[in-house]
Amino acid sequence: MGIPLDSWHPGAAYYFSAHLRDRRSDLLVEHAQALGLAFRVAQQARPFRINAIVVLPNHLHGVWTLPAGDEEGHRRWLQIQAVFDRQLPGQPARAVVHRDRSVRPLWHDDFHEHRLVDAEDVQRHIAYVHDNPVRHGLVRDACEWPYSSIHRRRAGEEEQC
Repeated sequence: MGIPLDSWHPGAAYYFSAHLRDRRSDLLVEHAQALGLAFRVAQQARPFRINAIVVLPNHLHGVWTLPAGDEEGHRRWLQIQAVFDRQLPGQPARAVVHRDRSVRPLWHDDFHEHRLVDAEDVQRHIAYVHDNPVRHGLVRDACEWPYSSIHRRRAGEEEQC
């Protein structure tokens, strides 16, 4: 049912996973630009760093870090869902009203997350995120999956793909 506000620790890195209600859907890759926009809108409203992300047809995984002094991780995710949902008119007809009065018709109520304990844990989860399309049999090599942050090149780092 989402993340309790008190489970977010400022300045910490988190692994997260979110699924669409329809496990057969491919909306997330069909509308990857809309999802990217939803993340950018949330980052503008409440900055956070995306350490890694992979978007699969019906779910996504990521690692993100909140700024120190900020505990609004849950609100960021609600905003991402809402912005994405609003960009897809008519999808789907059934809406679910939550206690916070938000309506998230596309997303499964469960949003999995946990705080990462140290730099090694962050790196292990980033590798897990990037390798997810291989685990699901979508590609043979993680670099073949276009909806992944594995393709980002950071200053001073060698390209991963």
